[in-house]
Amino acid sequence: MAEVRDKIYTYIGFAIRSGKIRIGVNAIQTLKGNVPLLLLCNTASNNTVKDAQKLAKKFNSKIVLSKVDKLEDIFYKENCKVVAILDQSLATAILDNLNEKFAQFGG
Repeated sequence: MAEVRDKIYTYIGFAIRSGKIRIGVNAIQTLKGNVPLLLLCNTASNNTVKDAQKLAKKFNSKIVLSKVDKLEDIFYKENCKVVAILDQSLATAILDNLNEKFAQFGG
């Protein structure tokens, strides 16, 4: 399964390098337009989870939970709990490669 994990990290890396991410609830709330995917950290508080669910409803987004790795370790941003992936094709690729380390959250 390491191969699938590497694919997800590769897609996340593409999103970072292309500037197609926003980190944090406040930054995501200010966005206009399409937000196809939200990444949620497994260490997020209940309030942050609720905020992510509100954002998902607002933008008609899917939520993926990072079940093992902290988002702050993936994105090198302290206290990173919610990240928006703004590119539809990268979001689809991430959703197509979910595994035991990254799983869709909610419905």
